[in-house]
Amino acid sequence: MRNAVVRAGMEELVAQHRLPLLRFFQRRVGPGDEAEDLVQDVFSRLAARDLAAIENIQGYVFQIAANVLRDRARRAGVRRIMAEVPNDHEIIDEAGFSPEQILQSREALQMMVDALYELPESVRSVFSQYHFDGVAQVEISRRMELSLSTVEKHMAKANAHLLKRLRNAR
Repeated sequence: MRNAVVRAGMEELVAQHRLPLLRFFQRRVGPGDEAEDLVQDVFSRLAARDLAAIENIQGYVFQIAANVLRDRARRAGVRRIMAEVPNDHEIIDEAGFSPEQILQSREALQMMVDALYELPESVRSVFSQYHFDGVAQVEISRRMELSLSTVEKHMAKANAHLLKRLRNAR
């Protein structure tokens, strides 16, 4: 019975917010399949949450949409960095790195990115804002409406997870 209620609520949410979300994404990424994919990403994130306790559902939906865009930008940045790492073993790096070292670094970077995506979204968001965007923990606390202690715990959790993955890779 609860699943039917949740499904009906989700269908209503999709009917009400699909087109505004699509326009939101199209203004930022252009028309096409990517905007549709981003809308689907928003709804898949919403489906994993208990929406009954949220007072301002429209604001919440668009906050998730903004987070989806940030995640997309981060992934694009990582892809851009990864694309700059040469695959050709005949290239000699000016800094004296061997092709094997470059490949190992590239694999380590990919492993760390994969490890980040194993973390819960809130932990990953705190870590990303702090390390990639240079946002102070106090500001992250304010933006995400979390206590400073929670932000610090999220950072500790992310760091511990990444260190564990790094140790396991050796």
